[in-house]
Amino acid sequence: MDSVPYTEQHNTLTMNVDTGSVENIVDLLHECNLQVFNGYENHEGLSDEQFLNKLDRLVTLVREILQNEKGIIVISGCGTSGRIGFLASTFFNQLCIERNLPPKYRYIIAGGNSALVTSVEASEDDPVIGATELKKISESFEHVLFIGITCGVSAPFVGGQLEYCLDNLQKFTPVLIGFNPVSMARRIHVPKWPNGRTFYDIALRMEKTSEAIVLNPIIGPEPISGSSRMKGGTATKIILDTIFYLASTNNSIKTRDVIEEFKTTIDRMKTERMKLATVVQQAGDCLLNDSYIRYVGSSTFGVWGMIDASECVPTYNSSYNDIRGFMANDYFKKNLNPEPVNSFVSPALHESTPDDLWKIFENLPSSSLIIFIDTEYDSQKSLIDKLQKKKHRIVWIKLLSAKSLEPNSNVQIIDFSTSITSSDMTVQYCLAEIVLKLCLNTISTGAHILKGKVYQNIMIDVRVSNIKLFYRAIDIIKLLSGVDYQTAEKCLIQSIHQTDNELNKQTIEQHITAVASNKDHIVPIALLMCLSNCSYTQATHQIDKCPRIRDICTNTNRSST
Repeated sequence: MDSVPYTEQHNTLTMNVDTGSVENIVDLLHECNLQVFNGYENHEGLSDEQFLNKLDRLVTLVREILQNEKGIIVISGCGTSGRIGFLASTFFNQLCIERNLPPKYRYIIAGGNSALVTSVEASEDDPVIGATELKKISESFEHVLFIGITCGVSAPFVGGQLEYCLDNLQKFTPVLIGFNPVSMARRIHVPKWPNGRTFYDIALRMEKTSEAIVLNPIIGPEPISGSSRMKGGTATKIILDTIFYLASTNNSIKTRDVIEEFKTTIDRMKTERMKLATVVQQAGDCLLNDSYIRYVGSSTFGVWGMIDASECVPTYNSSYNDIRGFMANDYFKKNLNPEPVNSFVSPALHESTPDDLWKIFENLPSSSLIIFIDTEYDSQKSLIDKLQKKKHRIVWIKLLSAKSLEPNSNVQIIDFSTSITSSDMTVQYCLAEIVLKLCLNTISTGAHILKGKVYQNIMIDVRVSNIKLFYRAIDIIKLLSGVDYQTAEKCLIQSIHQTDNELNKQTIEQHITAVASNKDHIVPIALLMCLSNCSYTQATHQIDKCPRIRDICTNTNRSST
């Protein structure tokens, strides 16, 4: 059995990202973005020949499905992976329609549509529901190319789907996308998986099945440890865009050419590093001073804003209102899967597409930061004027727009339009999306670093909302306090249940359920219990004295008991 999976390891490049300047944060995150192409240690990355050959095989399979009246492509994942699958399916379905083809792409996300804009992470632990969702969406088709995405090669929801495909190869061609070797796939048993099976068993079976494809380039540790929304999400998007674009075109462009275009475009983003750093500083100031950050966009650009905002809640245990994304058109609502009437629906699902943005924004705290994405800067001029009169800070992320700032405008612009140079309109849009994703990731990550939600490069206030995060939280507490596993687990459980008593009989599932009603800083409190050798009650009193959560790791505002 291999050691800690690469996706959970600590990136040596960003080990001190929490102590440098804002410019340093931006530079380090940019360097990490480029790591996805070259591979990690001795493993292949996105630019390696062996991996590109696997992509070529998948391009052929996608092309066959596009020409098959009774075939579809299903993309499934949890959290970030599922959200990127949604975006890929909606964008490339539109391409199908433009070329007089029926829509061929379907998406599944653990937790349903609500999980597109809010955290529903506990659902990713259920392999049975995953398989059931796949059966339902594919029942009227004869051949299904199934693409299951799990960055850590770990999500039981996706594992159950892959297992169902492997049991029905006459209909399904299963593809696994992840960023660890199969030997590092998760071996933790999930109660709802019968006969003690683990994701490792499914991944091993995938690797040994000639009809199946395992796409697992090793892109290395995340810049913020375990935050797969970053490098994992970037690599996932590049892989899907490359495959689906090439399958839909008849030109002679190669996979290497498309991957290289992504790499070159991302590298060019450094030309805007100082402007981006200024916005990161302003975003950090907002979080420190109880002001808000808002993204406004339309079509898939607007969805990227909603996605980035929604991911901050589980990653940094941030408030739902700290960072939010809003749509300026109905693109998002029009492309959602139909769901049963009695399905759970997050309020955020409807709030994200308001009839009147001004009604949403007019009572924002002073000096909030509103970021308009591409063409929304020009189409929302009256809203911008109202916001500026309220003394809010306005930022324009320019991607494909041909417009320019007016003379003497006090709107801040981050202009990536010169970085996106492809002559192909489809590729151009895909490049603009990846630039936007990385820009928003940098703003929200940098802001939370400045707020003190990161120590070294560890997200110390992570929300313990599924089995993966439960074990990650224990590892964080062990690493930073030096206690043994049993002590770390005991303190975490007491913090989850908000008690000084020892709890020995509950299951992990019961602990995770209890998290839903606990809005406290669960991991920091447990960490403080270990560092100060104190009770839960004492730790909660101490943590109120910490203006920044990371201070508990540096002895600042921490007293021994």
